[in-house]
This record gives sequence, C-alpha cells and structure tokens, in this order.
Amino acid sequence: MKSAMTSRLISIRVVALAFVTFFIGMQFKSLKSLFRDNYSDQPGKEYLAWAPDNLHLMRGTKAKARKEESEMTNDGDEEENEDAENPVEEDVPKRKTKVPARFTAMNYTVDFPALPWSLPEPSPILYQTSKEFMSDYIAAKRKANINLPWEQPQEDEDAIKIPTPIISLNFPKSATLTMRQFFKCGGLTSIHTSTQQGRIGVCMMENTLAGNPPMQNCDTHKFKGEIVKPIDFISDIGLQGPPCYYASLHDGGLEAIAEHYPDATILLVTRNANNWHRSISKWGVLLKRWKSVCGFDGSIHGDSVKYWNNMHKSASKEEYWVNFYHAHTQKIREFAMKHLSLTYVEVELEDEQMGDSLEFYTGVPASCVMDCHPGPKWMRQTNNTSRCTPALKTEEAIANAKVASKRSDDDDDDNVAEEKR
Repeated sequence: MKSAMTSRLISIRVVALAFVTFFIGMQFKSLKSLFRDNYSDQPGKEYLAWAPDNLHLMRGTKAKARKEESEMTNDGDEEENEDAENPVEEDVPKRKTKVPARFTAMNYTVDFPALPWSLPEPSPILYQTSKEFMSDYIAAKRKANINLPWEQPQEDEDAIKIPTPIISLNFPKSATLTMRQFFKCGGLTSIHTSTQQGRIGVCMMENTLAGNPPMQNCDTHKFKGEIVKPIDFISDIGLQGPPCYYASLHDGGLEAIAEHYPDATILLVTRNANNWHRSISKWGVLLKRWKSVCGFDGSIHGDSVKYWNNMHKSASKEEYWVNFYHAHTQKIREFAMKHLSLTYVEVELEDEQMGDSLEFYTGVPASCVMDCHPGPKWMRQTNNTSRCTPALKTEEAIANAKVASKRSDDDDDDNVAEEKR
C-alpha cells in the first residue's frame, strides 16, 4: 500500500515537472522570436562575392526591415490568389527592387587579412619639387623618343590633351575632390570614390587579385537618358578597410595599372606633408585604421617593411606620417620613370601656378580649379550650398564652377554608392 502511494506521488511529480518544463520552453521560444533579427537566416558575408539579393532588408531599423519583408511577402501572396481566382490578360507590374552595388566593402569583415605593401627608403628623387621632377621626366621621355601628349597638335582645341583613363593616385586630403571637379569642369566623365557599380577601391582590389584589368566592370557611367560613357577620370581610389587597399601602396597595384592600361595617365597632386598630416589627423579614424587594419605602421608584414616599423617605434606620429607621405610620392615617381609609355603629370597643391600647369598639361582651363571641402561641416560654417567654390574669383571661374556643380549633382543622383572620403 505504501509502495503504491509512493509510486503515485512520484508520477504526479514527474507530470508536474514536465508541465513546468514545457511552459518555460514556450516562454523562452516566445522571447527568442521577439528579439530575433529579421535577417539572421540570410547568407553570411563572403569574400569577393556579391551581397545577398535582399540586402536592402538588412539596412535601417529592424522594424523597417520586417515591414518591407512583410509587404513583399503579402503582395506576392495576394497576386497569386488573384491570378488563381480571377486570371487577367495583362501582367501586374512588379515593384522594382534596388540592386545592391557589386563592389562594396560590406562583403568584407575584420577577418579579411591585411595585404602586403611596400614603400622605398629615401633616395635623391624624393627631395625634388614637382616642377624639378617633371623636368627630368620630360627629358627621359624625349630621350626614349616618346611623344609628349601636350606637345601634339590637337584637331579639337577643346579636347583633353592627355590620354584617358586618368588615374589619380593622391592620398586622401590631397585634392582628390578638387581634381574630380577640375576634370568634370573640362567635360570629362569624372568619378570620385564610387562608381555606379560600387567602391572604386574594392573594384580595383578584387580585379587585381584576380589578374584582371583593375577597372573591369566598373569603368562606365550611365547618364540620364540611358547614355553610357567610359569613365575618363577617377580619384580617391583607396580604402582604409576593411578591406584595406591602395593601388599605389599594395604589392602589384601599380604594376597592374601599367600592364592593363599602358597608355593611361597617372596624376599626382602633392601638398606640404605637414599640412597634409594636420588635415588627415582630423578626418575621422583614417590614420588609426591605417595602423590597425592596413598595418601601415610596419607591424604586420615583417622584414619587408621593417624600416617603417622601426621608424614608427622611434619617431613622433607627425614625423612618421610625413615621411610616409614623402615615400609614397617617391614610389610613384620611380614607377613613372620605369614606365615611360604611361603619361605622368605631377603638380603641387600650394603652388600658385598649379592651375596654369594643369592647363598646360591637360588643356582644361585653369579657371576650372576649385577650392573643395568634402563633408557638410565646411558648408554649414561658411554658409555655402556647394562643397566646391572657384579658386579664382573671376567671372569665367564662377561660371565654370556652376557648370561643374550642376554636372556633379546630376551624376550624384545616378550614383548608387555614397561617396565617402
């Protein structure tokens, strides 16, 4: 009798425990579904891969993403039911889905490895001014019996004198936007940071690593009216990461340009390195990423950049980055001397005659030189409606600025990627 009661009591306890466990499980499931990310079932990010088709659902707030996904699902169900019950002769127009940019940094995470890079140790060529180096460069071209584009007769006086594409290798905060506006004012298809296919830096990196022409699949621009033109000029083509990539710093970048675009033009605008450092230090976290993501302090790639790692440990921050900036200029100059089939143009930003020099080499009027300040802060402080104002306060320069600004606005409307320097 006692044994039977004990067994019955145990059974009741087991049933009660099962009920409590089931109840807790249901509550936990409800809480989990309440806080579940709407896109948790989507494919993960892959290197060198397209983003998921429904990437737009991953952006913005979770509520907005759920609402958009619900609307898309409901619309589809309603259309299927309508078609089944009341078939119609005409197709129901479908909502257009914005296609994600092909070349985007969103395809990469911090796990993407830092790529090897190199800069030369100082040599005499480093200490030349831009005018001094251009004089030696022109002499080398003539000695090799290679024509100088700006000395050749022009059928069209308004045509650009130098061959395209023009690839600007300026560091950030070294007139990248100014040069984009300059060539846009001259009538060229000029792009800064991103094409309609995505970030220039990502495009160049993926193509270079794959052995393709650096601008493959991101070298055209579609204007309003479905007019597609080749891109003539690109600037701000680097990425501080992830992924981190600069064609002029990372191994194989410059060589890929020379191999696939042997008749292109390389443009470099230099500036006082100390002024550049003060400017770049105020521009977000770029220098921090150059160290932590890119390894530009020489801490990642061992003996190949040991010289720079030792300098980084012993020099002040400003001294190190000033030397880094000068070495970058030296590397591009040495590259230009080794690849004379390319056209090379170098000018100094602080040179009062920079506009005249650019007009001499390119044929674009000096009045097209703008004073550009990326970001909205400068516009608010100065009560300007445009990021760029004429460097020369002449009537011609002001008129050119308006034309370039209008072209920029039109192009930016078509650009699917936000421009960030």
